[in-house]
Amino acid sequence: MNKSIFLSLCIIGVVSISGCKADQPAKSIDSDTVISTIVSELSSSSQPTMQSEIEKTLGKNELIFDTHEYQYEVVTGATQTTFGSNPKPLYTYEEKLKKMFWSNQPPLGLMEGNYFSNQGLVDAGNTGIVEIVTDDNGKIVNVEYQEYTSKNYYSSEFAEVNKRLSHYAFFQAKNPRTDTTLATIVNGVTFVEKQMREENRVAGNFNTVKGSSTSAREGVMAIAAELNDVIRKTSDTKYLGYAEKFDDGITGRLQLTLKNGKIDTVRYDEYFSDAPEQMKDPKLQPYYRQSKYFSLEYNKATENNFKKFSDQLVQTILETQSLKIENENLSNHPSFETYLKLAEKIEME
Repeated sequence: MNKSIFLSLCIIGVVSISGCKADQPAKSIDSDTVISTIVSELSSSSQPTMQSEIEKTLGKNELIFDTHEYQYEVVTGATQTTFGSNPKPLYTYEEKLKKMFWSNQPPLGLMEGNYFSNQGLVDAGNTGIVEIVTDDNGKIVNVEYQEYTSKNYYSSEFAEVNKRLSHYAFFQAKNPRTDTTLATIVNGVTFVEKQMREENRVAGNFNTVKGSSTSAREGVMAIAAELNDVIRKTSDTKYLGYAEKFDDGITGRLQLTLKNGKIDTVRYDEYFSDAPEQMKDPKLQPYYRQSKYFSLEYNKATENNFKKFSDQLVQTILETQSLKIENENLSNHPSFETYLKLAEKIEME
């Protein structure tokens, strides 16, 4: 049986979403011709045990992406946002959360290839970063976008914050401006990322979720397009990464980039599940759809315990140029066992 069909049968999730509007004022307004079509995507499974078993059978770059099914109203150009308006609420916050869905999950499995990155300013001084991984044939394996708010962001709570992996999307969900769209920035950027992967291109126009033109067009599309020529060539920077969703509902992710055979950058993070009931530890359930490193609320509650561990782990790997850790302080941390499970999947030449 074809692997993609097998995965689709094994990993099921259905939620309907109608669109997304950015929370920032648009700089330009283009045609908002609506394409009346339903766009289906696949997202995270509600069965982590089954998913974990599937991951173990996959080879290099045979990745499991977001497997949730969405329904979007999409447009071919930028649209006007409702930033600054004060519409009457259509739902309570609890009602909206039952209707909305977005995923914070990284691609699961082993990813290797040429690494490219680019960054630029988005809207009111926010910083957008696009990372692209290609295989030996120049085919796009992954496109991933992160956006960080500016120092003087209009909501001081979210100044210099990762929009995708913090509770920023929940901040958007609380705002009545998303009542008609029932979607967040995460829906908008992941929709464009998916098109880039499947169409194997980063230049030209892409459809966007209606109303989400700011981060999608000024962020993902504009910044990725600047890499159009270079990504078809071999990069002197190589990417090695592995992510796995474990039975406790937590997804571990280890990412490396290498230059001239030496480790240049390291990132280690753990992602809370997309649904609170998927996590076995009730204390972690409030942080669903966020990551341990970037969740403001989790780090406040734990006094940055995980961030300190991750930062020390990264520093140690860079200094020793090895994934083998002999630091007692690190090895005694609760996340160390998860790190070891990921590290053993990565082979460094």
